[in-house]
Amino acid sequence: MLYSCRERGNRSERERKMKHDRAEVQSGYSAEELLILLKELLICYLEELKDARASGEGSFVYGEQTAYTECLEWIALWEGAAEHGLDFTIEERYPL
Repeated sequence: MLYSCRERGNRSERERKMKHDRAEVQSGYSAEELLILLKELLICYLEELKDARASGEGSFVYGEQTAYTECLEWIALWEGAAEHGLDFTIEERYPL
């Protein structure tokens, strides 16, 4: 994992960290490794955005939450999703 949710702070800190993380990424990951990294990244973002609905359904933050949720739902279709932690109902944990 490139970082944990706890290592990130506010939005500008998150953006700085994302740039740093991209610099660390190397080629050669397997499809499974990439799916695991994406799952962890999306869950971290969704944990940060749990209260996005309060910003209004037309806000950028709510749109971010919606996009991350949809991406996570696609990853949940992967046959190995449950064994790698996607063994919950995404819409219940991260309602839109």
